[in-house]
Amino acid sequence: MNKYLILFVLIFIISCNSESEHTYVEPYSFFVAGHTYGKPGTNTIGFHPPFKNEFDSIKSYPKMSFGILTGDIVQHSNEESWDAIDIDIEELGLPVFLVPGNHDIYDNDLFAQKYGDPEHNNRTYRYFLRNKELFVLLDANIDNWSISGDQLSFLQQALELHRGRVNSVFIFVHQLIWWDDDSVFDSVVTNWPPYTPDTTNFWGTIEPLLQDYASQVYLIAGDLGANKPAEPYLYYKKDNITYMAGGMGSGINDNYLIVSINEQGQVSFDLIALQGERNRFGKLEDYVLP
Repeated sequence: MNKYLILFVLIFIISCNSESEHTYVEPYSFFVAGHTYGKPGTNTIGFHPPFKNEFDSIKSYPKMSFGILTGDIVQHSNEESWDAIDIDIEELGLPVFLVPGNHDIYDNDLFAQKYGDPEHNNRTYRYFLRNKELFVLLDANIDNWSISGDQLSFLQQALELHRGRVNSVFIFVHQLIWWDDDSVFDSVVTNWPPYTPDTTNFWGTIEPLLQDYASQVYLIAGDLGANKPAEPYLYYKKDNITYMAGGMGSGINDNYLIVSINEQGQVSFDLIALQGERNRFGKLEDYVLP
């Protein structure tokens, strides 16, 4: 990664240090983009070209501060692919945080070395604070879509440490770890249904943990929209948990999300289409599960 971009990201992380609290209430926005390598089976390296075409619009969006990539950032995890991503991120000119997808960890050591948390032995999950919001980046590849072991302990500790101190918690993960054929999401077609595990610990362990939290929780995944059969995006709210997902690659309903937080800590969403009129999907909150 370019040394100037590294410095930029480090300054951002320090300003949002997980060990410190911030009292300012400046409004800000951030983008969330999933499956950003784009269409499967192509030879393109770097970001999906329609997404790169959005860079100027992203940078000019009011109060845009940073971005989260929710996995499958590269098709092939090698030095050439990651170098291309680094160049694209440098061109974008914003701090960007990476959540690993299954494609990204084909060379897990390479991903961890380049993008892991240097303060914790390059582990591939982390958290940070911004204003009164807690941001948690998880790696669901470690235990086949379950959040378990050290990563579960990390999540529990992060939530408990900030209980009563944050308005909102944003949790980012590549896979739709809440998908289950006995849940309301059973008709949602993911990118690659044969790779969906029979069971995870979400409904038995993670959902109760989040349900018990006093703050609003936004769970955002990036493993939709890569092909025509897959659902392009998803939104579902129950109690204090809001489930969202999106992605790109189908070439017909590619999308990414912009999240804005105002002075009062209120959260709003802007779902952006990469084909056709930018706002043709309408309000994300109007989505109805299939």
